[in-house]
Amino acid sequence: MLQVSKAQDFVLSQPFTAAQYLSPASVGNGVYGQRIQSNFRTQSIGGSNYARNLVVGWDRKYNRNAAEQANYIGIGGQIISEQLLNGLINTNYITLNTAYHLFLDGDDFSNLAIGMGITYAQTTLDRSKLNFASSYNPSNGSFDIPSNEIFLPNAGRLTVNTGLLYTKHSNDSYFQLSANGFFFAKPDVTNSPYNEAPGMRTAVFMNLERYFNSDYTFLLHGAFSSRNKENSYFVGGSVSLPIKYEFDHDRRLYLGCFYRQNDAIVPTVNILMDNYIFGISYDIYSNGLAAAGLRSNSFELTFSKSFGKRKQELMRTLFD
Repeated sequence: MLQVSKAQDFVLSQPFTAAQYLSPASVGNGVYGQRIQSNFRTQSIGGSNYARNLVVGWDRKYNRNAAEQANYIGIGGQIISEQLLNGLINTNYITLNTAYHLFLDGDDFSNLAIGMGITYAQTTLDRSKLNFASSYNPSNGSFDIPSNEIFLPNAGRLTVNTGLLYTKHSNDSYFQLSANGFFFAKPDVTNSPYNEAPGMRTAVFMNLERYFNSDYTFLLHGAFSSRNKENSYFVGGSVSLPIKYEFDHDRRLYLGCFYRQNDAIVPTVNILMDNYIFGISYDIYSNGLAAAGLRSNSFELTFSKSFGKRKQELMRTLFD
């Protein structure tokens, strides 16, 4: 149980659709003035619900239309809700992010963003749901019986995050490269002399999408993160096919596949319809659970909507 309460950072199967999840410097990006992004992920093990994750973010450009100033500020907020073991442990993160976007060329295609965020995390433990099954540790298939430590009914932690993001966005391509530091993590839910500070999670990622054969695009996403000497990476790509091509309309179907290190292969399907994006993915696990013969299922649904004034000359991408 103690190992569950100290679980690693939760993961998304389509992280490239949640900009603020990747970097606080991403607020204010995209071809539209504002956007709302959401991810819902559910995981079951052996027919029982193990985890449910919900990520919802909103961000916008601020003072982007000032005639004398191309540079601008992006602001946004994100809520992450994580429920483990059918509600035994619930953690909620509330984050406020801001970023300054500095253009590096006269065409306003390339910019460097410096972002900072503040996150408040709160974890609650429903002790009425503690039982023998709750001590199951899915990382190694063992059962860890809770000790006599005093469980805290709720715990909180206030942290800061920072990021640096380079974006080159033109009429036929989109490229991003970013480095970030995240301090937020689950608060400790026990009074224990062995509790340790979670340490900073460093993360870098790359996004790329560009046209080929006029109407088709290919997309690549790669990310690497490390916390407390534990490393992980996520990498893959998609190819998009046009849906009923019409001038001044963006309608594409994306078919892709990604790999999460030592964990899962993730097929994805995404649909971009003008200012809407929909997505679905399914994790095919290749970790210790699959080797032990335990059936694990994980689905993720994504939805985003962009609104406000659009910068027409820029390519519309799945990363928007």
